[in-house]
Amino acid sequence: MQISLAGTTIELLPQRAIFLPETAVLILGDLHLGKAMHFRKAGIFMPPQSAYKDYETLHLLIQKHQPQHVYFLGDLFHSHHNSEWNQLTAFIGEHPQTMFTLIKGNHDILKAELYRQHNINVIEKALIIDNLIFSHEPLKTLPEGMINVAGHIHPGCVIRSGGRQSLRLPCFYFKDNLLLLPAFGHLTGLQILDRSDAEVFVVFPDKVMVL
Repeated sequence: MQISLAGTTIELLPQRAIFLPETAVLILGDLHLGKAMHFRKAGIFMPPQSAYKDYETLHLLIQKHQPQHVYFLGDLFHSHHNSEWNQLTAFIGEHPQTMFTLIKGNHDILKAELYRQHNINVIEKALIIDNLIFSHEPLKTLPEGMINVAGHIHPGCVIRSGGRQSLRLPCFYFKDNLLLLPAFGHLTGLQILDRSDAEVFVVFPDKVMVL
């Protein structure tokens, strides 16, 4: 699904990412890579292949859209260094034609130098592209005419059907010059947000639709 914000064309993707076709930029947030191993260390069972799903999805997105640059809107790696770090660095190495940049989030506690050693640039706070400001957490103030694109919240909505059935689904959420991206990582939860005065774009497995 395609929208326009502050004069910039944005494609909302059902893979819970956005693509800027005019600049060949792919943007996604809140992967929380390494979370499966973090759970296992805490004694929580995780399927053996749980760490690979997000890499497969990202690989397919890169193949389809051929982005020059991929930006991670924070919380790329969930916590402390663990063996899943090797999967991340191997993935980056398999895509030498693409530049990768992390805009740091609250879970990104690894040293920036560790990312840079493996060709992941690091930005501490925010990035500006045209009239869009990209950050992990929503910014409290914005320059006039700018729109903030952020992650962190993991926005979701409830879709009700006949009877008492309902679905909780991720969504893109736009309100008050703020576009929230759904979490890209599949090991993340949802925060159900108030739909009053907001534009909500629901993410289904194969499409994005206006609610």
